[in-house]
Amino acid sequence: MREEDLRKVLLVKAVEEADTDGTLLPAADRAAAAREAMRNAPRDEAALMAARARTLLDRIAARHPFVKDLLDLLGRSWTLTLVLVVLGVAIGAALSALDGTRRINVLAFPLLGLIAWNLAVYAVLLVVALRPPAPRTSFLREAVASAGARLAASRIARAKAFNAPLAVALQKFAGEWRAAAAPLLLARASRAFHLAAGAVGAGLIAGLYVRGIAFDYQAGWESTFLDASRARGLLLALYGPASWLTSIPVPEAAQLEAIRWRPDGGGGEPAARWIHLMAATALIYVVVPRLLLALLATLRATRLALRAPLPPTLAPYFRATFAAVEGAVRPARAIIAPYAYELTPNALAKLIAWIPAIAGGAPTIDARAAVPYGEEERHRTELATLGDDANIVVLPFSLATTPEDENHGTVLAATRDWLAERPGTQLIVVIDEAPYAQRLAGSPERLEERRAAWRAFVEARGLQVQFASFA
Repeated sequence: MREEDLRKVLLVKAVEEADTDGTLLPAADRAAAAREAMRNAPRDEAALMAARARTLLDRIAARHPFVKDLLDLLGRSWTLTLVLVVLGVAIGAALSALDGTRRINVLAFPLLGLIAWNLAVYAVLLVVALRPPAPRTSFLREAVASAGARLAASRIARAKAFNAPLAVALQKFAGEWRAAAAPLLLARASRAFHLAAGAVGAGLIAGLYVRGIAFDYQAGWESTFLDASRARGLLLALYGPASWLTSIPVPEAAQLEAIRWRPDGGGGEPAARWIHLMAATALIYVVVPRLLLALLATLRATRLALRAPLPPTLAPYFRATFAAVEGAVRPARAIIAPYAYELTPNALAKLIAWIPAIAGGAPTIDARAAVPYGEEERHRTELATLGDDANIVVLPFSLATTPEDENHGTVLAATRDWLAERPGTQLIVVIDEAPYAQRLAGSPERLEERRAAWRAFVEARGLQVQFASFA
């Protein structure tokens, strides 16, 4: 599903769930939109939901035009990227004149510091790319990614004054969109930062040349610890690639000694060749790598925008909204596949009765025998036997059990990865609180601690968890 279609679907879904009495979207309009989608859209769940959402959104926007503005605000925007790029150019230009003199120290900040910073960033990005677990998002990248959501929140807050139910729905939509589109938004934030960092290098280059045209710059060096031969070694490491690219040689040690700043004010030489070397060095180490990283982020963002991952909540939503349309929804089949938790007959009956409310319909139920603790590989192998018609997989666990990476984590990860190849199948992870709640009836704080542990454990694997009591 395309990004803009997913936004519309999630917005209409939020409105329908909040508008239980049909004030914003009458039931007749909802049913008519489903039938129209079935007539005109391809027989694909994503396409049907998108077509239906477009029809219903037009009806919502006809009464509340600001809703479409809100959609655009949460969508693609180059404004913040442009602001960051302009800021980067300004910072780079300011770096070129930081010391306020007409002397360029070829061994010192700003160029050396700028390159060191960028090389450190590249090293971190390489480590993150090679590290198996998903990395934590940096504060700045998260701030840029959520900028649209923060602006939208202020508009939604104003909507409470004239339509409280719509404001509640839009608030829920903004949260669901941010969660569903997090990879896309973060890819765009990465692109913005890479472009801004490249702009700092470009601003530094422009500043050096502009000031070099307007002023008579002198270039030299000074050091407490380095002599001319050691300074040349450092300059070769720093400017060697630029020297090869521009065919401007790095001076020999004797020439470097001659341009060394002296206490009497002597030393230095016209800075033209050093400005060329510094510009080429900034291009090699900063501008070009950052543009390549921005291109990679753009490709990732484009891929995610064209094929946005669907939240698991859309599978039951589709079945609920198209249940009355003949031929739209195939009969649902739910598989209960417990691991390390043997449900009692009573608990199993209550779980079966609980599933329709979560799954968006009444599926046929296939309850499998529990796989014993320690047989994670068997649980993974049995996934292959579920059949192509299984579109709901229920993983029940007991809150009385402490989650363990090598056991419960292995089962969750294997099921998640298996379902990634079956986009039409919904996974429901449910924790039965009854056994633990009965044991700790007088300690609600310990019950909440165990809930928090399971919630963090499941969400760390990119999944959502439900809590219920099947006593």
